[in-house]
Amino acid sequence: MRYNNITSVYSPNSSQKMLKKEDINMLQESLLALSKKDVDRLLTEESPNVRKEIAKKIANEHANRKYSLHELSVAEQVLRILIKDTEISVRETLSDVLKDNPYISRDIIISLSQDIDTVALPIIEHSVLLSDNDLIMLIKTAEQVSKKIVIAKRKTVSQKVSAALVATHEPQVVSQLTKNSGADISDNSYIEIIKDHSHNKEIINTLAKRPNLPLTIIERVIALVSGTLADELRAKYGIEAQTITVEADKTREIATLKLLDGKLDGKEVENLVEQLQVFKRLTPSMILTSLCRGNLYFFETSLARLSNIPVRNAQLLIHDKGGLGFKALYSKAELPDKFFNACELLLEVVSEMKKEGQLKLGKQYANLVVQKLLARSTGRNVDNLSYIIALIRQTSF
Repeated sequence: MRYNNITSVYSPNSSQKMLKKEDINMLQESLLALSKKDVDRLLTEESPNVRKEIAKKIANEHANRKYSLHELSVAEQVLRILIKDTEISVRETLSDVLKDNPYISRDIIISLSQDIDTVALPIIEHSVLLSDNDLIMLIKTAEQVSKKIVIAKRKTVSQKVSAALVATHEPQVVSQLTKNSGADISDNSYIEIIKDHSHNKEIINTLAKRPNLPLTIIERVIALVSGTLADELRAKYGIEAQTITVEADKTREIATLKLLDGKLDGKEVENLVEQLQVFKRLTPSMILTSLCRGNLYFFETSLARLSNIPVRNAQLLIHDKGGLGFKALYSKAELPDKFFNACELLLEVVSEMKKEGQLKLGKQYANLVVQKLLARSTGRNVDNLSYIIALIRQTSF
């Protein structure tokens, strides 16, 4: 069958409401899907129900791959005619059948995705043929929020598409995105969500419940919320409730540092340190507490950040066997002089334990660190060592 013959079967711009007899005969011969009963009904009935049934039949046959290559080509030409049918119900039928078809030509899917909601939404939510660029274009051009919401509901949503959805600043869209565990959301998009919707309890709650949140985001959410939501976050990431009464800032510092346990991604730690400094929460107390907990990389990165030097430079200075490097860096970072001797001794112990693979938090760890500190402090004047020992026992569980 020639292309021109197919396109003449039904023209939405004409007054023709029924297929011509010769065209129907050609379809029957070429597609194999049309029975004699189908042909008779198309020739005698004007009801859109007939076209709906034929559309469904052809679309199903296409999805089941029952056509030859020639028949597939003919079938798609017929479908291109039917997606322009003036009857909405015909287009809705096609959308429902084609939404899960990965073999159909993309132009058919694109056309359906740009239709009214009842036709477009199933395609937009389910079709794997829509690329990221297609989805982003729909997000930018769709006047209806409904189309953006179903994009946020898709089985998988890439970071690029997530960013476009977040950029709409629409609470309904962002709420749906945060509920979707199949959505890949970048750190920058998370930050944008928190910035835009910090007072939207539904969004913040669903954000807090997402799996594997980046450390920087968990820290911001904990800092942002209080009460039940903060408790849920701590429980989710294994942060035990505080059993020792400390000031509110110390509680938050420990909660943040506990998130680092077992994290080996240096970039994540660097991002967290940078964020803490920006929000003026990279305090001497937090830095000292990180060393008490054996978070050496956080400690090194913090001093590098405060001194405005590369982390590798800070590491070389901190672990200088002559001791001059650490003293100079400690001073440049403007950490309290009164804790230098105790901090230097603690660094010595923690560094040694790291080499021996003994940095495993818990009561045993705390006892071992304290034992080593006391042994090495014998005969040395170490100011505020008792404070460091108390901090170790408070923060190592």
